[in-house]
Amino acid sequence: MGETFHVVPIDDWCDHEEVQDSCACGPHAEFFSQGTVIVHHALDGRHSDDPSWPRRRAADVALEISMSEEENA
Repeated sequence: MGETFHVVPIDDWCDHEEVQDSCACGPHAEFFSQGTVIVHHALDGRHSDDPSWPRRRAADVALEISMSEEENA
């Protein structure tokens, strides 16, 4: 089992809980071979018009993590 990475919105209306996936925003979890990426929803609605944003952002983060691990190998 890999690590868990949280993607938290900056300057949102509240602080987000980065423990498990129990945040009040109802975060989106994506599972990858390297670990889990949990994307928190901005409560100010900045991504509300794009329902696929959390999945795309999780994939971007997973790719960034994978690339950095390959560079460090």
